Amino acid sequence: MIRDRGNIKWTAMMLPEHVKLLQEWKAQDENVEKPELDEWGLQDLSEQLQIAYANNLEVELSIWKEKRIFKVIGIITKLDTKSASLYLEDGQNFPFSAIFGVSLTV
Repeated sequence: MIRDRGNIKWTAMMLPEHVKLLQEWKAQDENVEKPELDEWGLQDLSEQLQIAYANNLEVELSIWKEKRIFKVIGIITKLDTKSASLYLEDGQNFPFSAIFGVSLTV
């Protein structure tokens, strides 16, 4: 059985600048491009949001923010078309352009 120390043995030989660059490179690898919805996807998204808002149902939203994808669960309290934002009961708000997925939770 090989009992290797992994990355521990290499850290002594790495300069702090190298470590910083490797950490930045890893963070950039985790970035995700914004998903684009077609016309049918946007229509389905709109219908799901309207159903959830009208029936006061809990939803799980897929949000793209700062090159990352987040899942948010909550009940929609307001759909503001003037500011193009969606408001949840816990005070969070998201622009319509950041939402790319909705599913009703039961």
